[in-house]
Amino acid sequence: MSPRPPKWVPIRQAAQFLLCVPTEGIRPALDRMLDLAEATPLSFVAVAGPGAGEAMCQLWRRGYQRVEAARRATCGAADERSDVLLVLDCQTTQDTRATVAATYAMLRPGGALVVDASALLDEASRRALADSLRELGLDVQPQGHLGAEILATRPFSKRQAA
Repeated sequence: MSPRPPKWVPIRQAAQFLLCVPTEGIRPALDRMLDLAEATPLSFVAVAGPGAGEAMCQLWRRGYQRVEAARRATCGAADERSDVLLVLDCQTTQDTRATVAATYAMLRPGGALVVDASALLDEASRRALADSLRELGLDVQPQGHLGAEILATRPFSKRQAA
């Protein structure tokens, strides 16, 4: 028989959840995002948004060594280097679109962008976000607005495909 945790452990976990205090290893949205992007520890991963710092820590703990924070793509050396771009914890459609617009140049052609849309509670907001990602030139997964995470890819240009 395994020992039972002390009675205060569930109370502490509930308090951490309610107060939005980071908990060690518990980040189901990040797990889903990595699965959608088909990311591995060998992938170059960029993270953006208010949850980027926590996501970077979680990724490092999971063995991802090629992780960087993305605020704005500003130089040629940074552009088109990342296999995966994760956008986390933006609270509005406008904030999410602005974050993606500022950072998606870091994503290589064919790379995966996964947006945490869990703060957008209604379908109309998520649909508007998916449409705005299409306006930026990204290929959005069909019916992607129906989930808590939206998957998009940066298409190859016609020059690169030839």
